Amino acid sequence: MEGHRNIDREPVVYVEISKLAGADSPRTSGEDAEHVEVLAAAQTELPPIIVHRATMRVIDGLHRLKAAKLRGADRIPVRFFDGDEADAFVVAVKSNISHGLPLSLADRKRAAERIIKSHPQWSDRMVASVTGIAPGTVADIRRRTAGTVPPQTVRIGQDGRARPINGSEGAGWRRN
Repeated sequence: MEGHRNIDREPVVYVEISKLAGADSPRTSGEDAEHVEVLAAAQTELPPIIVHRATMRVIDGLHRLKAAKLRGADRIPVRFFDGDEADAFVVAVKSNISHGLPLSLADRKRAAERIIKSHPQWSDRMVASVTGIAPGTVADIRRRTAGTVPPQTVRIGQDGRARPINGSEGAGWRRN
């Protein structure tokens, strides 16, 4: 998740809209046409979207992209994310709970399940901080997906430290 913390420091570049691919969005309902209309009618420049450089997929800002198209723009301000697709999805979720049109609770729960599968070493609190749901809800989701995720002996917390899942296995903490 380190890449998300630094995404606001990435330079803004203008990219041709035709070069961008659709999103791997955590939003299952698709775009909200009314929200796109509101954004398109705004008199100010919209914030940069986030694009996964390797795939040119929109990670965050699909509504802004649609609004730019409605405005007749051929280019849009972009910040690039460099990382794998699993981390790009994490950035998409984190971005969509912190601004703009919020994700539904159902979308956040589905995202938590996907993140547990792609980042099984993350603590429940870490997943909760990304998805905007309670750590207890993440724990429930983890229990339901237990057979689909390789068992872990250590989990990484929000502070970046790895801790044993079973406290009786020792108090040895290590920083990753």
